[in-house]
Amino acid sequence: MYDKNGVKRDESRTYVEVIGDTVYGKHLIATICISVIFSLGAFLIGKNIFPQIAPESMVQSYSLLLGIAGSLVGLIVNALLFKPKRTLSETANSSEELQKVYEELQFDLVEERKAILDDPVILKEMKELGIAEMYLADEEVPKN
Repeated sequence: MYDKNGVKRDESRTYVEVIGDTVYGKHLIATICISVIFSLGAFLIGKNIFPQIAPESMVQSYSLLLGIAGSLVGLIVNALLFKPKRTLSETANSSEELQKVYEELQFDLVEERKAILDDPVILKEMKELGIAEMYLADEEVPKN
């Protein structure tokens, strides 16, 4: 089966939720292994190299710094190997579409409108962000 971008979809993949994001389990394991190899490898290399070129009191610090640099290299490698697979499509939503979403989420729009109008701080923030019109009818939005 193919998705809307023409990429073959593997229905047998197992996904895991981590910190509020859904990821492919094998990719998660691979990124963890890559990160550990680069960071620990750089740290251990530093423990072998720095005693020959740095003062003894600084070997641990320099090795740790090299391990952090290894972590950054691992981050770059992971970012290049595992690109994001989701696409973001931004479209303007009509009020009918928003109403459907509100109903699916059991979102009480009347109650939300009342809460927004009763709290001037929330209303001001929403007007500054340009989203007050999404929740309030034109006649409800105060002009001040």
